[in-house]
Amino acid sequence: MRRFLDMLVFGGERRTTVVASPPRWRRLFHVVAGSSIPLAAIVLPETTMIWALALLAAGGLTLDLVRFRVGWLNALFLSWMAPLLKQDEAAHITGATYMIIAALVVFVLYGREVGIPVMFFLSLGDPAAALVGRRMPGPRFRNKSPFGTAAFIAVGAGAAAILVAANGIDHYWAIWVGATVAGAVELASFPPDDNLAVPLLAGTAMYFLGT
Repeated sequence: MRRFLDMLVFGGERRTTVVASPPRWRRLFHVVAGSSIPLAAIVLPETTMIWALALLAAGGLTLDLVRFRVGWLNALFLSWMAPLLKQDEAAHITGATYMIIAALVVFVLYGREVGIPVMFFLSLGDPAAALVGRRMPGPRFRNKSPFGTAAFIAVGAGAAAILVAANGIDHYWAIWVGATVAGAVELASFPPDDNLAVPLLAGTAMYFLGT
């Protein structure tokens, strides 16, 4: 069990292989792929959405765990996906896999009224925080700027407002708390990955505050 958990978080070995990761392409992928999850949830039946997420999560996690054990497969994966990967994802579960796992858990536990806005918080707010935070002077917390956090919350709240206005989701006051919690979680950088922590913690806060 300990070895499995180590593989899940560290890929089995705490290697330091460097993979080029141009932020522009990664952020674009994050927005497009991340936003496709809640957009699909707006139009698909909830059961269909959950099954689709389960298949994607199983496939992504299986690929990651297998490539850690098969050197040539990992090398092939890295050569194809290098523009979209962080440096440490050569030996760690990818952010995309964590995102799909988080979406699956949130939709199963809390339903579409939580899952749709919280996944937009992540897909749109996280790139906004990176763009603003890297350009702003001032203090840093865990190498992140509070201005980036403010951008995360503002973009997340804006996305929620558009969803409510377009009748994509029903309005409830905990949405706005969820956007704030999501921004705070992104700033705190809880392990193993923001793509997992942000939806789970913000979604949990929204659910227990009431939908």
